[in-house]
Amino acid sequence: MTYGDGTGNTKPLTSLDIAGHEMTHGVTSNTAGLNYSGESGGLNEATSDIFGTGVEFYANNSSDPGDYLIGEKVDLKGTGAPLRYMDKPSKDGNSADSWSSSLGNLDVHYSSGPANHMFYLLSEGSGTKTINGVTYNSPTSDGVAVTGIGRDAALQIWYKALTTYMASSTDYAGARTAALNAASALYGADSAQYAAVGNAFAGINVGSHITPPSGGVTVTNPGSQSATVGTAVSLQVQASSTSSGSLTYSASGLPAGLTINASTGVISGTPTTAGTYGTTVTVKDSTGATGTASFSWTVSTSGGGGCASTQLLASPGFESGDTGWTNSGVINNSTLEPARSGSWTAWLNGWGTTHTDTLSQSVTIPAGCKATLTFYLHIDTAETGSTAYDKLTVTAGSKTLATYSNANAASGYAQKSFDLSSLAGQTVTLKFTGVEDAYLATDFVVDDTALTTG
Repeated sequence: MTYGDGTGNTKPLTSLDIAGHEMTHGVTSNTAGLNYSGESGGLNEATSDIFGTGVEFYANNSSDPGDYLIGEKVDLKGTGAPLRYMDKPSKDGNSADSWSSSLGNLDVHYSSGPANHMFYLLSEGSGTKTINGVTYNSPTSDGVAVTGIGRDAALQIWYKALTTYMASSTDYAGARTAALNAASALYGADSAQYAAVGNAFAGINVGSHITPPSGGVTVTNPGSQSATVGTAVSLQVQASSTSSGSLTYSASGLPAGLTINASTGVISGTPTTAGTYGTTVTVKDSTGATGTASFSWTVSTSGGGGCASTQLLASPGFESGDTGWTNSGVINNSTLEPARSGSWTAWLNGWGTTHTDTLSQSVTIPAGCKATLTFYLHIDTAETGSTAYDKLTVTAGSKTLATYSNANAASGYAQKSFDLSSLAGQTVTLKFTGVEDAYLATDFVVDDTALTTG
């Protein structure tokens, strides 16, 4: 096997998930033999991502903890971003989150998105969840919450589907049938695992939902909850089981500062961050049967609190030059790309050759505050058409806010706005990363930034 040397010949493509991905192609070619085009090609690529992810979690290497990010260690794009995201594939700017009739027209690395998304939903469920320090927020195509069955069961089902029930021309509808057959063979057609497979596929717009088996654990939905930053809360989750023995409680998507007691089911603590949270409580009985309840939790700031309107960024309009900013020499007062106001801007790219520019500033957002990021962006380009060749990615910490490209070129400046309230109480790095390919120039000009609280 031959692996590339990676960006700058310093990050070879031999990370655990990529190695597992490539070796899985050998497994696929010797089992289902999925064609490497159309929907079957997307399933081929997704299968490699799925088992590459399984390898990474199984290895449990502290220098490369398991996650649902593909190629996050190799920085192949030169932006610090992973190649693909399984919880919401469209975050890479190219992949599809859900199935559509045009899916087979995409490159197989992008038509793999819905299957990767299905695997994440089947393993972990929808909504917000933090695993090994990485926070995910996985939506569904129809907005219906999905409950996961755990990664190990999901991997077993997909392996049996691949090796027993898929063929070279299997498409997404066929993959759903194959996975349901596998779940039935492994766990039974009346099992929670069988229903979860159907519901995970429904979450990517393939097939309809399946009602989980009756009986087992019943969880009473407490309904929408509200709380205030800095004020303690306590909520007793009510649940019952048709079997005797104790119940075990867990929860995902709780507001920051709250925890659930695994033995009593009491959710308690003091919220620290304003925002709206999608919470799912899972209750398991002594037989392994589970029940869930999903509800929203809105946390607001206290009236008249200590969140006066404040500008947090240093030199927001770049009129003080590099003050507060770390950059690759992009802050300037050139008249070739005029400023929106004043004389200075941050002008990223525009070289017409392979090039990466960066602009960043670290800032602490006070706890309990509403925070809003705004900036003005002007894009002009020599590239034509709607294909994104040159890209500007805006991130706040590990959160990708937006990606712009030559396809967004327009005259004048346009204001962009993002709610960063979910990051209150944290120190995050606001970063603009411009990546340009080897052919034709695109200019990304940023001016009049602001990160305000209120």
